[in-house]
Amino acid sequence: MNPFCWAELPEKQSDVPVDLLNPGKCQIHGAFFLNCPVGDSVRKLLIYIPESWGNNDEVLVIAPPSCLPAEKFLADSGLVEFTRQRGVLAAILVREPHKSTEEEAHFMNTAYKKLQGREYFVAMQDCFYAMGVGDGSPVALKAMLSMGNDWSGAALLGGIRDVTEEPVIDEADKGIQTEEMFISGKKSQLPIWLLEEKETPDLVRVRDYWIRENQDVTEPVFDPRGTAVYLPKPISPTSSLNDAPIAQVRVTLGFQPESLSASLLNQVWDYTGAARRHRSYHKKVLRYFRNPDIPENGATYHTMVVDGMKREWYEYVPRRFRQSDTPLPLVVAFHGRGGNGKSFFDISDLSVAAEERGFIALFPTADIYQIRPDGYRGVRLWNGNYKGADLDSMPFVRAMIEDVKGRLPVDESRIYACGQSSGGYMAVCCAFQAPDLFAAVAPWSGFVYPGMKSMHLPLGAPQQLKDVPVYLLIGKQDTHFGAPSIDLSHPSSTLEEFLLFVLDSYGLSREYDSYTCYPIDYYVWKRNGIPMVTLGLIDDMPHANYAEESRISYDDFMCRFSMDPDGSRRYMGKKIK
Repeated sequence: MNPFCWAELPEKQSDVPVDLLNPGKCQIHGAFFLNCPVGDSVRKLLIYIPESWGNNDEVLVIAPPSCLPAEKFLADSGLVEFTRQRGVLAAILVREPHKSTEEEAHFMNTAYKKLQGREYFVAMQDCFYAMGVGDGSPVALKAMLSMGNDWSGAALLGGIRDVTEEPVIDEADKGIQTEEMFISGKKSQLPIWLLEEKETPDLVRVRDYWIRENQDVTEPVFDPRGTAVYLPKPISPTSSLNDAPIAQVRVTLGFQPESLSASLLNQVWDYTGAARRHRSYHKKVLRYFRNPDIPENGATYHTMVVDGMKREWYEYVPRRFRQSDTPLPLVVAFHGRGGNGKSFFDISDLSVAAEERGFIALFPTADIYQIRPDGYRGVRLWNGNYKGADLDSMPFVRAMIEDVKGRLPVDESRIYACGQSSGGYMAVCCAFQAPDLFAAVAPWSGFVYPGMKSMHLPLGAPQQLKDVPVYLLIGKQDTHFGAPSIDLSHPSSTLEEFLLFVLDSYGLSREYDSYTCYPIDYYVWKRNGIPMVTLGLIDDMPHANYAEESRISYDDFMCRFSMDPDGSRRYMGKKIK
């Protein structure tokens, strides 16, 4: 048995101050019960947060055997030791034996949403994983069938029963496009590990279902432990840039309930916890987690204290230039609300573009603010708020760039900003507040303009833009910032209002050139043939971004602009007039 401590929850999480010298640290550790409304009832989750877990780290949701109290399962399964070793938050369903598999699966998917409420901590939908043990395995499997495109990996340990008939997705599990945390409810590839005592007809049917769904080969290879591994087919009709065909089916025989241990959980986690699921166009996509804390991924971690708060960023320098004095372009990538530099290093895939194109990439972490009136005060947001005081991110951004320029050869004529959601908003703030620094900006799914109701510029920020080229990519189904189409003669969206503000600021005509390169419809406003403002509306995409945006934004726009010492700009070497 692994002893664990119980956490004392504050009456209001908003009463707990944030440690400004460690603002990313989770404020609660230990075990506690969390109420989870499910339809007309209230269910309970047993949450265990180890000291090693930080905001935005992995979350494992578990359907345990119905015969075991959640506390006993936590203590006896090796889960406590495993979570401490791997820095994983565990959320255990408190089972009700009279509930059906469908009801318990709906509870599990509801827990997926509840845990992202940012009441006591910050968890991201990109890194949620599922596990079923004993008669909890059909529950987890049913949850995967309803929301397979939302979980990043799964493991079923014993008790596997075939429930793979075509599922009817509960309307409450689908989510709606107006939610920031959109639930797609679509089928998709899913890394899955099946552990059972012996081969049974149910196991075979479940195995074959996921082999088909993942488009894996039907002949396995075997690892040294005898696990059958069904690999993805070697040829895919699409590239792996956004959605990588990586989902294997693994089958291990000889599993006994008493063999559940931290060692076994670690073995299973090495694969099922290796990928992350990201929002994109059409569906959520799956890629192996590119962790900037792993040296092989080439990033370095940096900190400084600005205005009393510890600030951090990850820095990526292309390998072939690490011993070079060649000045390189610099791209600052701003994450969205609730994220951090670590998560955006992975989501944006910008480090790979930096390696291939030869520029330095920075991934800073935002300020803090509070979403809920009584909730957690350390949610990351650019130009945030703490204790009623608005925060301005720009002093940190400038200080970070100065620090980098003091250590690395930066081409000061080619500094750019990009970002998603709150990060897109921040990229536009860079155009307002630092036109002397940034040659061009590429906001994704976010922006700001004076008088905008949902977003505002920092106090004292300039209220006009000064000819900073803008490249905006946004989803047609993004109800926060996007629109299915534009009509500047009859503006009815914040997107159209933003475009009109920029065009008027730059003295540009409202006439535009347009073309389509699926999945993007482009609208381009030019001055003397130079694209000063470009909008890309992305088909079938909610409030999201995808890896290819990094390359599109750099190749098609940012890299073509530069800035002279006097502040004038050039497009492909030609001075902009």
